Order: sequence, then structure tokens, then C-alpha cells
Amino acid sequence: MRQPATPPILLLAGTSEAGKSSAGEYLAALGARRVKIRTVLVRLTSGRQAYHEGMETREDFGYDEFVSKLLELPDDGETPLAVESFIDAALATTVKRTWPAPCAIIFITAPELVRIRRLAQTRGLTADEAQRIIRRKDERKRVHEQIPAWRAIADHWVDNTADIITFRARLREAFQTIQTSSGGIQP
Repeated sequence: MRQPATPPILLLAGTSEAGKSSAGEYLAALGARRVKIRTVLVRLTSGRQAYHEGMETREDFGYDEFVSKLLELPDDGETPLAVESFIDAALATTVKRTWPAPCAIIFITAPELVRIRRLAQTRGLTADEAQRIIRRKDERKRVHEQIPAWRAIADHWVDNTADIITFRARLREAFQTIQTSSGGIQP
């Protein structure tokens, strides 16, 4: 029996509260298989615990080991994967370098004031509360120190300042590009 091909993959990264989950939802609506990075990291939890990508995982797991766990996810080999939310540029680089099918990184960002306003409106917070949440998340994820690395490796830099139509158009473009480069049919 012939093994299915490895699917193309989109890695979603970005600043805190910039729209990574919304991007994952939209890519799933376009036909991608949405996978939270946590799903893969849970498979790396045996051994000494360490904090990584927003969860407890095994200390010093190898990035190639992460790729192996990602490859173990059941799939038909044709449906593109959309994996969210990467916070480690080095891990994303390894996945992109070693993935045996087309792989693209989408970095989603928006100015802090836009993220604060959106988070405050969505969750019914004050601007100060939303700002504290965003700044804590960005600090924990080392977002600002990694921006130069993300700029160097991102295939699509999406500024989510504009309206939802513009945001989705950029995501659709990335989705179509990954499908075209893998020989898939454009939606």
C-alpha cells in the first residue's frame, strides 16, 4: 500500500493578540487542516519538564524530534496543514528547513494600540488591562527580541491593521501559494 505524500504546511506566528487564531480558523475554512502547536508539543512531554511555546514540555527536546512528531499526525498527505502558534523562530526555521513538502511561515502582527483596542473590545477589558495582558504575553514569548529572526524567515508578513477583508485576502494568497507550489488545486 502506497504511503500518502507529506502535506504542505503553513506555520502561523506573530505578536500576541494579532490574529493567529483568526488566521487558523480562516485557513481551515479554506480547506487547511488546523493544528495547534500544543497538539504536537504534548507528544514531547515525557522526561524533565520545561516551559515551551506556552506549555510544559520536555526540557531540551530536539527540534528535529518536534518535526518527527508533526509528521506522525494522521493526514491524507494532500490537505495543507496550518500549524499555530509558533513563538520560537529557531523551531520554525527547523520545521521549514526539514519539512519534506512545501512549507511557508506566516507572521501576523499589528501595532500594539490596535491589539489593545481589539482585545479590550472582545473581552470587555479596560485598555490598561488589555495592555498588561499583551505586554506580558509578548515578554514571555520574547516576541520583540525575535522580530529580526522572524523577518528573515517569514514568507508572508501580514500586518493585521486593516479590515478583515484585507486580512483574509493576504491569508488566502498564502494558502493558494502553498497549494500551487505543492501541485494542489487552487480554491
